[in-house]
Amino acid sequence: MNHPPPGCGPSWPPTLQSARARNVWFSESGRPPLPGSRTVCGYALQWGVPSAVRPGFDEVFYEGALAWPADLPLCRNHDRTRPLVSLGPSFRLRATDRGIWAEVDTDMIPDGDDLLLAARHGPLRAWSISFKASEERWDRTGDRPLRTVTAARLLEVSIVDRGAHHTTIGILSRMKQAA
Repeated sequence: MNHPPPGCGPSWPPTLQSARARNVWFSESGRPPLPGSRTVCGYALQWGVPSAVRPGFDEVFYEGALAWPADLPLCRNHDRTRPLVSLGPSFRLRATDRGIWAEVDTDMIPDGDDLLLAARHGPLRAWSISFKASEERWDRTGDRPLRTVTAARLLEVSIVDRGAHHTTIGILSRMKQAA
């Protein structure tokens, strides 16, 4: 379920550090981007990948488990008192067979310059979600309990310094693709 996009090699997904080392910001397609993008993007969550989100248990989401409202906010480090933007032309989410893909055009939001700089050069290194589960299962037969979320509603998406799900680490800058 964690397959690279077409054209990507075995080192997918690229880490933020590897992208910085090459001074290349990958797009979702995995092809090198053209300079000039002000769009920050990445997976806010990947389906079917267990993560140690709490000290006492792991968590995994079924494909398609998340729904969200039309006015879902994007926040910085889960600070809901100062949302950056809500879903619309400058903040987009879509469910793929891999997870929830998020994109934000930083040139269209207040504090966009600060967000872009923090995403490209730290300290913001990952995506994170807040949600309310409506259906879940627990498996306590292994070494660590596993919470499987089968239905939930997103409350907000954040760009954060530390993401709870290890598959969301790495903020990418999406640029127009070379032909």
